[in-house]
Amino acid sequence: MKIIFLLLFTVFLYASTVPLFFKGNQELSSRELYKVLNLYEPYLYEFYKDKPTINPKTLPILSQTLLNYYKTKGFYHANITYTQDKKSITITINENTPIRIAEITTIANLELKFKIPFKKNDIFDAEKFIQTKKDINLLYANNHYCNSLLDAKAWIDTDTNSAYLIYRVTPNEICHFSEITFNDSPNIDTAIIQSLIYINEGDPYSLETITKSYQNLYSHDGISKALIDTKADKNHTIKTTVTITQNEKPIRTQVGLGISSNEGAMASFGVKHRNLFGNLKTLALNTRVTQIKQTVDISYDMPLVNRETFGSDVGLDNEIFDGFKENRIFGSVYLKQRFNPTALKESLFFDNVTTYASEDQILFHNGSLFVISPKLELSYDTRDKLLDPSQGYFIGSEAMGSLMSNISDATYYKFKLSGGYILPLSSTILATKISFGSLHLYQGDIPASYRFYAGGMDSNRAYSYRKLGPLDSSSNPIGFDSIMETKIEERFPIYGDIKGVVFNDNTFIGQQSIPDFIDGYYSAGVGLRYLTPIGPLAIDFGFDIANPTLQHAFHFHIGESF
Repeated sequence: MKIIFLLLFTVFLYASTVPLFFKGNQELSSRELYKVLNLYEPYLYEFYKDKPTINPKTLPILSQTLLNYYKTKGFYHANITYTQDKKSITITINENTPIRIAEITTIANLELKFKIPFKKNDIFDAEKFIQTKKDINLLYANNHYCNSLLDAKAWIDTDTNSAYLIYRVTPNEICHFSEITFNDSPNIDTAIIQSLIYINEGDPYSLETITKSYQNLYSHDGISKALIDTKADKNHTIKTTVTITQNEKPIRTQVGLGISSNEGAMASFGVKHRNLFGNLKTLALNTRVTQIKQTVDISYDMPLVNRETFGSDVGLDNEIFDGFKENRIFGSVYLKQRFNPTALKESLFFDNVTTYASEDQILFHNGSLFVISPKLELSYDTRDKLLDPSQGYFIGSEAMGSLMSNISDATYYKFKLSGGYILPLSSTILATKISFGSLHLYQGDIPASYRFYAGGMDSNRAYSYRKLGPLDSSSNPIGFDSIMETKIEERFPIYGDIKGVVFNDNTFIGQQSIPDFIDGYYSAGVGLRYLTPIGPLAIDFGFDIANPTLQHAFHFHIGESF
């Protein structure tokens, strides 16, 4: 009897919900309206999922929810009705005339136009207005004002369907950091923690400085929790307390799987001690296997005072190039300095490379080479995020070389320089990047992999990975001694977590230390981005402008390429 009652109840429950449809909405999409009602509308490729359904008894509440949401989007005169039959419910929306912005007034000592997403005649949006206030407060906090007062108001005239916005900021005095107190963990010295943050007594206050300090602290796996507590006093000074909690389980095992158009399928495994003998020293064993490269390495990292780090690593890898393969035993010792946003790294690099399975003994002859190369890396990076930046710029340079001797098989230099700028516009992001590389061999031999190769998701996207440039008799790319690449792309929202990209990539190469700027490789393309917790999932399609039907390529990866 209980089973029969349960079956009857289940039938009644499912019969009480029917599919919901929208009609008449123009400015707001049906997918957005479903989301407001906490319903999910399947995409076309999700044909196996049912359409959103509701219980007819909830219609009055749902209609009022939609009406309230339309008001937040500037539609104060929207009218919502609904009809139903045995098979479905249709909500009909008459959006009517929206509230449009008639005037924007700003009274502030800082430029606010890039923080206000409105212009005259735009439809008023209450959610954007609230976010604008947060952005303006953040702007002042990053410009050393800890006690600024923002008076932001929106007057709505429903008779004329007009909105009048005013932003009035009283900045007060510029603030400075004062006393800094450290509550560290038993195995982490105060001097080490102090070297990891970018807050100094007497420096101007900046919320961005605090954010960068958090990022640097959490970049060390030995720290499980960090708290930077700030308190402003009447003298416009900031007292800061830094509290650190070390990780109670210092040994971490990490396993990863992935795939990209550059390297194919990928698997990784690593074991790391995150606080070896205290003070955030780490010892790690990492392995990474892709379809074209297999690597295993051991690394040691030791933070020092004055924002310095000493480290070393040793490992081996095997890599497949078009036309040859390489086995490598490598190692390095290095010293790094961090002075946000500047980073400097000096290292001595040891490289023993064996080339084998060569298809062209003249260009890529089989054999072993040993090279010792001092290396210097310098970077300046103001981007807000690395995987999905929305603003900022960066400059990076790398120089390495060697002198031929009894322990080094070549006299050469290799230099790389790159820079980029991420510019936020009203609703899109304009991103540009330029990179230059030069290699010159004076004496002896260097591994073929030291040459430059182009093509792929981080290079010219009209070409597959390392497929751009001259070919040998076996149709394998031979690489080149110099390269210059420019990239420009516009990133724009499409819907929700989906964004679009249009781009232009240009490449100039040469067999001397300077590229040939007369003949270049020019490409264009489009792409999609789907935002995930670990960065945007990117799919790009690029084509050669001169030969689009014959030369094109697809690329997929995680994160923006710059």
